Amino acid sequence: MAIGISGFSRFITEMNDRALTEDAEGLAQWAVEDLSRTLGFDAAWYGWATLRPEGVTVYANATLNLPDGFYDYWRTMSHQDLLARTMIENPGTVAIYDRRQQRQTDGMEDLSDRFGLRRMSTAMNGSYGDYAAFYISSYRVGDHARPLNEAELDFLQCAVDQLSSAMKLTTNLPGHTPPPGSVTILVSETGIGLLGLPALRQQFGEIWPRWTGDHLPEQLARLIGLPGQHILPDRDLVVQVEAAPRFCRMGLHRLTLRRLNRFDLLTAREREVARALAKGHSHKEVARLLGLSPATVRNQTQSIYSKLMIDNRSALTSIVQAC
Repeated sequence: MAIGISGFSRFITEMNDRALTEDAEGLAQWAVEDLSRTLGFDAAWYGWATLRPEGVTVYANATLNLPDGFYDYWRTMSHQDLLARTMIENPGTVAIYDRRQQRQTDGMEDLSDRFGLRRMSTAMNGSYGDYAAFYISSYRVGDHARPLNEAELDFLQCAVDQLSSAMKLTTNLPGHTPPPGSVTILVSETGIGLLGLPALRQQFGEIWPRWTGDHLPEQLARLIGLPGQHILPDRDLVVQVEAAPRFCRMGLHRLTLRRLNRFDLLTAREREVARALAKGHSHKEVARLLGLSPATVRNQTQSIYSKLMIDNRSALTSIVQAC
């Protein structure tokens, strides 16, 4: 495939179209597969990581055409990763590695030989040091594998930069409209914010004034892996944690935060009763619809009015419709 301007234009156009319907993992998977055909690499490793002088930390990752044990093996030699060291020493550059090059470490030689990876190139988006950034490592196998040329390296770097921007638009579940005033973020299993963190800081940062870095506040990090709605009354927040099966491969989790409203203080049963009353049903009709006794519905109604600080059906209807 073409790797010039026309080829890159095709890549960007299709990527932007897919960003309307794909989640972050789906978009990244498509992009890596497309780039493997366009640039002609045989395998890839991609995800989010942080580079610091002391080394690299990977927070979420996936592979293309690599054995399941690749990441686990890489962790045993990560401190000898010459690609990471090149990017740490030369921020903003695409790192390359050749099995026959003079600069070597035992770890890189072992990784190359174990998986047959003769030529490697890694591009990473964003700043280096404080926040997780998206990366793609591409690999060519075989003794006669050639390195990516300059045009291909430029194509890879630009694709990573554009893909990182596109994934920021995929934090919301495709086809679903988020609640007004809410912020949705994608985080790693360990609570590292990967997508949507700037919006979270802008809208809710004052709640945790001492919060710095890309690790979520402990109060939020504890909710990861607990699907459902969580009310944080001390923070005036409601947090919805999604069980997103498509993210399991990369270990991502979706959290949606919004301000607490009075309707959130109702129990699940009270919300059912409130919605039925707001539709104009009588107490007897609500009892029949929900399988409750009329006395129970009357008691629920009193509790609803008390929690919402209202005293009539019209006010209830307005609150329900606003939620």
